[in-house]
Amino acid sequence: MSSRISPRDDYAAIRGIMSNGRKRGTPYSGHRRATPLQFTLTVVLLASLLLLAMAGITRYTVGEPILPDWLAKVIHHRQPALPPGMTYDFEIINPTTKSPVEVLPEVGTVELRLAVTNDSALPMKMHFPTGNQSEFIVRRVFNYVDGLFALPLEVWRSSYFHNISPRPTDLVLQPGQTKVYSTTFTFNALNANQVPAGEYRVVAVFDGWDTSMPMSKPL
Repeated sequence: MSSRISPRDDYAAIRGIMSNGRKRGTPYSGHRRATPLQFTLTVVLLASLLLLAMAGITRYTVGEPILPDWLAKVIHHRQPALPPGMTYDFEIINPTTKSPVEVLPEVGTVELRLAVTNDSALPMKMHFPTGNQSEFIVRRVFNYVDGLFALPLEVWRSSYFHNISPRPTDLVLQPGQTKVYSTTFTFNALNANQVPAGEYRVVAVFDGWDTSMPMSKPL
């Protein structure tokens, strides 16, 4: 005696197995659906992480990192560093008295000064693509949400209206030798609207590497 099973019987058997253990009339689902509470918590968590990342990025751009070093290395691009054995000193001083400036003046001139020193035991030689080996930048910082987010806006750059030689240049420093780069920035009635009272970040750039200092201009 032989028996024949049709495809229709196979399909009925499979449906019986799939429906076993669940109430009749309950639609089948291959996964559990998230509850409204789980969905809400997930959205809040993702939004919090996004805000934290945005805050970390904006604060990092103004030189005030808020994230741990290991996390900042993941989010931010690796920044250039000074050559091994080179040290620096960056300061904002009064050009007349040569004393450090605590705040930016309403009217007057400040001197931005970057000194790089070869503290190694060997001579040091650096190549630059142009004659502009160092540059100074002043950025106004806008703070939002009680300082959680920061937006820097460039208001001045030392290379403005200067003829920079396009020819490559070299810097050679003997052990213990120091090279000083400096420029002046004047505050007057002509740029009062461009540089109003507020928070600022003064940046010194050297061969792709940079350092900065927070400054404020009072009312």
